[in-house]
Amino acid sequence: MITVQLAIEINEEMERAMAKWGRIDETPCEMTNAVAEELLEVIHAVNHRESKERIHQEIIQAVGVLLRLDDLVQG
Repeated sequence: MITVQLAIEINEEMERAMAKWGRIDETPCEMTNAVAEELLEVIHAVNHRESKERIHQEIIQAVGVLLRLDDLVQG
């Protein structure tokens, strides 16, 4: 279930990423590569038994990239 807090975290992450990287991924193929990269970071955090907070942050980042891909495809 998406809570208000989770939605806030995702929006903040998307804003942070846009401020840092801008629109470097312009096509669905490029965004799909970014999604794969973020998913691998989630897997790495889980496999290395990183903290719950770190895993959560990686998930937030992955969801943010997925939403950017969705915006690009829907656009």
